Amino acid sequence: MSKESELEFRTKELERQMKGVQRRIEVVNAKYDSQTKKQERRIRDLEIKTAVQSGVTQREVANIYELSPGRVNQIIKKVG
Repeated sequence: MSKESELEFRTKELERQMKGVQRRIEVVNAKYDSQTKKQERRIRDLEIKTAVQSGVTQREVANIYELSPGRVNQIIKKVG
């Protein structure tokens, strides 16, 4: 095998490996983003429940969070 063909082989092999690494990074980032969104929603839901429990009307909370009053009611019942 000549030096040129060996170098070309190694280059192609590294490019292939990099594509695999990039794919894995994208998967990890997608999982992280998904988990972050779930946590942010959970925090928001807890804030909504706390606001209603402290005496703010569901209608006001709905306006603050740009949700429907029915959705606020669902969140309050769901969040434990």
